[in-house]
Amino acid sequence: MKIPGWLSHPYTHSAALLLSLLAALAVVAFMAGTFEYTKTRGKLLLTALLLAGYFLTMLIAAGIPREGVMRWLYAAVIALAALALFLLLLGLWATPDSDEFWKSAAIITSIALGLSLAGLAAGMGSSGWAARVLAWMSASLATLLTVMTALGIALAVKAAPYWWAFVLLALCWLAASIALAVGRLWRRRRSVG
Repeated sequence: MKIPGWLSHPYTHSAALLLSLLAALAVVAFMAGTFEYTKTRGKLLLTALLLAGYFLTMLIAAGIPREGVMRWLYAAVIALAALALFLLLLGLWATPDSDEFWKSAAIITSIALGLSLAGLAAGMGSSGWAARVLAWMSASLATLLTVMTALGIALAVKAAPYWWAFVLLALCWLAASIALAVGRLWRRRRSVG
């Protein structure tokens, strides 16, 4: 799957993210200015926020390397994110009254976001053993959390220990991701200075 360079560039996704957030702000300002909330205006606000979420996912995915196996991950993230956006917008505007529909949309959305975060983390660990270990930890935990989210939604898991384990793993993922980002910034700053 060959994607034009400008379409996969982070600046394109950043600009689209900013525009969708500005659209959401414009809808809120219009509702505040008219002192009226309608169902259609609420749907317009959610549409703008869903588009912002899609472009944020695409911005994250822009950091995935596009060589070797990772190019297939990038293609999968693009396809899953587009499918998730389509399903969420369809659900918003067509309002299907089916739990299975919303479960499917939530699972696809979480998989797209989880794979983009895992791909980004895997691409960040290119130099130094510490960066590789942190990148491996972050990518592995993002993948595990994605699987746990999908299973939790699909099977309607309500057991507290399952979600406590999820939260603890999410905190470990957050710590590894922050350490990876800080280490990368630190290396960059030392090489410039």
